[in-house]
Amino acid sequence: MTSICSYIFTAFYNWLRDNDVNPRLVVDVSRPGVQVPPHIAIDGVVLISIDHKYVENFEIWPTKISFTTRFNGKKEFVIIPYAAMSELVCSDTGISIPINMWLTSIELACHVDDEGFIEDSEPEDDHQVFFSVAEDSAQDNASDTEDNNPPKKIKPNFTCVD
Repeated sequence: MTSICSYIFTAFYNWLRDNDVNPRLVVDVSRPGVQVPPHIAIDGVVLISIDHKYVENFEIWPTKISFTTRFNGKKEFVIIPYAAMSELVCSDTGISIPINMWLTSIELACHVDDEGFIEDSEPEDDHQVFFSVAEDSAQDNASDTEDNNPPKKIKPNFTCVD
């Protein structure tokens, strides 16, 4: 399967844009593939705006995002792999999304081996996200359809465990 990271990142990014906030990424600059001006990092971390008003040529790739932005008036090309993203924050609203937790947990859940089993590997941090769907018996749905009632909706469950 292809990575789900770009889809999850895009969903959060579009949601924040739709709500007209300034999304910023907390990035671990020590991670492989990160390309940011070294002078902007403090203690190995950088907070960088990805608001469409402040970046050019913003692209979402399967393994990273890239764009051009200005630092101290100078244009710089930036590459941020999903593995280097810690949080997606919006200082104007106080929203903080632990993007690394989402991406690593969902990516882990989507990795399967050749026989369809989830590959045995550990996430990079202690957070795990579990998704489940309540099973509805086919009999219940069949009787509902016969009574001209729509089939019951299946409600997914989401649990985040520290």
